[in-house]
Amino acid sequence: MSLSSVHPISGSIAAAAQITVVYTGLYSVTILNQVVTKKRLHRKLGDKFDRYSSLEMRNVDRLTGNFLEWTIVFLGPLWSMALTDTLSDTSQLIAWTYVGLRLLYTGLSLKYGVNGQGNNKPLWISTFPSYVCLLYMLGAAIQGVF
Repeated sequence: MSLSSVHPISGSIAAAAQITVVYTGLYSVTILNQVVTKKRLHRKLGDKFDRYSSLEMRNVDRLTGNFLEWTIVFLGPLWSMALTDTLSDTSQLIAWTYVGLRLLYTGLSLKYGVNGQGNNKPLWISTFPSYVCLLYMLGAAIQGVF
């Protein structure tokens, strides 16, 4: 049973709600990862543990921070299109693709870490396609809203 068949809302809003729930769940996993990593490192190192100088914490903090940085760029166009009923099937597919790329980025970031100079070649396989998704959504939102 779909959300739109239970509640009298547009298909665009139902689709955006489903995408947002999955996206928020993935973001929550990054926060949980921060907490688990911090607790584990604190147990291991005791008073010597310094969150802000720990390379491992830098990786998990950067993952969560990066996710948060791009959230408004993703959810803004998504909900602009949903609320104006201009969220096309293609835009929905692009939005789901972006969520999948965020999942890939999460896995790659946890495996390879984050380079302090920003040269994170192992992450590019998800980063650049993500940018394309975001640009498409922004363009579609501008076209649909105006």
